Amino acid sequence: MAEKRSDLAVGKFEEAAKYAPNWGRLHLKWGEALVYTGDRAGAEKQFAQLAGLGPTEAERRYLERVRGEK
Repeated sequence: MAEKRSDLAVGKFEEAAKYAPNWGRLHLKWGEALVYTGDRAGAEKQFAQLAGLGPTEAERRYLERVRGEK
């Protein structure tokens, strides 16, 4: 994503999820990449998984910004 290629990052996140499926930050950044590619439904799925993992306060605030809340 640092290279402005969210489309390529999505594949990397899918691979990483095989090894760390309960890592909240993974789902947060994966969702963010999906937002940038225009896949809002996919992003919301990742954000929902993050919510189920008990995100930190910082992750909740970041999620609000990514979702465009507040």
